[in-house]
Amino acid sequence: MQMKRIILTYISISALLLAFGCADDNHGRIDQLDRDLAAPQPVEVTKVRATAGGAVLWVRIPDDKNIKGVVATYKRGGVEVNSKISRYVDSLAVEGFADTEEHEIQVCSFNVNEDKSTPVTVKFNPLAPAIRTVTPKLIAATGGVKVRITGNESKSDLAVCLLRDENVGNAVKPLDQLKWTEVTTMFTASDNITLTRRGIEPKEAIFGVYIRDRWGNVSDTLTAVLKPAKESAVPKDGFKGAYLKDDNVFSLESERSTYPLKGLWDGSGASETYRFLAVDKVPIPCWFTIDLGCEVKLSRIETLPRIGYPELFGDAHPRNFEFWGSLEPSGVAGSGEHGFDDSWVCLGKFIQRKPSGYNPDGKVGIVTPEDIQAFNAGNDFELDNEVYPHAYDKIRYLRVVLTSFASWSMPDMTVGSIQFGEITPYGELIEQQAQ
Repeated sequence: MQMKRIILTYISISALLLAFGCADDNHGRIDQLDRDLAAPQPVEVTKVRATAGGAVLWVRIPDDKNIKGVVATYKRGGVEVNSKISRYVDSLAVEGFADTEEHEIQVCSFNVNEDKSTPVTVKFNPLAPAIRTVTPKLIAATGGVKVRITGNESKSDLAVCLLRDENVGNAVKPLDQLKWTEVTTMFTASDNITLTRRGIEPKEAIFGVYIRDRWGNVSDTLTAVLKPAKESAVPKDGFKGAYLKDDNVFSLESERSTYPLKGLWDGSGASETYRFLAVDKVPIPCWFTIDLGCEVKLSRIETLPRIGYPELFGDAHPRNFEFWGSLEPSGVAGSGEHGFDDSWVCLGKFIQRKPSGYNPDGKVGIVTPEDIQAFNAGNDFELDNEVYPHAYDKIRYLRVVLTSFASWSMPDMTVGSIQFGEITPYGELIEQQAQ
């Protein structure tokens, strides 16, 4: 009896294996039948729209169940390339052309075996690519060189390649005879941005810049003879609170000795213990003035937040920063913005950086790990005299105007608290004052 059960079990297993084997064999025969399919029917191109350096093609796929997708074949830079879509998509893009000349594309449907239909020929002229529309401008900056980028209306991903030839005498030579060294490559998809490369010695040299797109197409090279100005951190040992009569945050040395104004320049790195904190219902926006102890032309201002506080992008942390400068403030109210006197010039207005961006309604929205990292790393606010004409004016007094995140959440707020950790101005020192 036992033997019978063993034999029956063996027969059952054998039958199952045979069934799977037949199924596999049948599947193999189906594949063979698929490989013997005729070429698929051709597609119909219903619309072509030129784009910057390319085009978008809309297609109508015939009622052929064996069609897997559509492929466009074309030459880009002398090399044949393909763009593919599945049968469930009705448009495809062809990209990477470096000119506006007429180009020809072969559009085919294809089946699971990559057999192609009879091609449909499409001709079109792409719009000017970003490498042709972008206009870079080289500008000498404190501590380095700036490249101003405008004209990238298509928001294309671009590499901005900065070159340098230290021999100014080569400026009269053709471009291909200059002794270029690569300084850096910066990346942007903005249509209007200023990119800065610091750490370049303050010595006159030839600088060049060209634009490269992600297909390797390059623009012409723009050159300029520039001399970067020397940049230094403004010595903090000369800083002190000015406590002018028209400041609306003042006398904090005595009122809040635990978190005084000097906590912004004590070099503590914005630790939990040493920071600036303005409480007791300060006006929003609020401002205070720092006597830098020397005359300086500022180029940028770094700030650090209160490190360790859980309310990132919220509560009393500043969201909006304004920096104003003066050589000799009167200390009394005037007729300018915020009621400042005429000696004050605006150096720049900025917002706390958040890589993922804010919601359209201005709310903070989701805070990503990258946002947290950027917040704790602090801000590096680049001054720009093309946006703020007085950004590089000679000053001695730095006024900081702040609006908190809390006031953004509650627009009717007129008083509140402000806190942050450290401020570090950089620029060209003009005159060190006696202490």
